[in-house]
Amino acid sequence: MKTINTYSSFNPRRYSNPWVAKVDKTGKIDFNEKVGGYTGRYGAGEAGELYIINPVEGQVYAFGQKDYRGNNGGYEYVIYKADQFVRIDKTELIKILSENNA
Repeated sequence: MKTINTYSSFNPRRYSNPWVAKVDKTGKIDFNEKVGGYTGRYGAGEAGELYIINPVEGQVYAFGQKDYRGNNGGYEYVIYKADQFVRIDKTELIKILSENNA
């Protein structure tokens, strides 16, 4: 298990629980497989760590937290390399995915 991000407490009426998912080779976020979880209590806005159970070398992941009011939500991309998560700019995503699938 490896922590991908740490979150402070938040207003659960405004923000969803943090989430993480794999990104497929076309750049689509794939929620079909559970790859991790969040240590904060579900729906309570507790501080906690977002983690991936068994990170895979070279796998691209997306993670984020929905803002129900639409102002501060969003997601980020990371790739797991050399036992750590490295952030990826959205503009570099397709390039990195094509290099990993070559």
